[in-house]
Amino acid sequence: MNDETSRLVERWITTFLETPVLRDAELLARLLAEHEAETAEKQASMTERTFKAGDAVQWDHSQGTTTGKVVRKLTRPTNIKEHKVAASPDNPEYLVESDKTGARAAHKPGELRKA
Repeated sequence: MNDETSRLVERWITTFLETPVLRDAELLARLLAEHEAETAEKQASMTERTFKAGDAVQWDHSQGTTTGKVVRKLTRPTNIKEHKVAASPDNPEYLVESDKTGARAAHKPGELRKA
């Protein structure tokens, strides 16, 4: 295994916490680059989808679109009306309150947009 392949294998192990099943340097480099691009895109998307208490937001559901306000960011597991919300610091959700009904529900950042 040459130095470049060794470095790519080390990067792979650091990134995915497992040994790659292939040793093709070109393929490893391409797969790592794709993963890094996807990760950067997700992080940029999360930054765009960050809300604070009081923000007016809207979201889609089976009957159309609803508007409401962000009550707070959830960063730990929570129960809302006997529904388990698996929020965490790495996977936050937002507690929102509907303008129309006053009902509260948790939504992932990707489901919300600024109203």
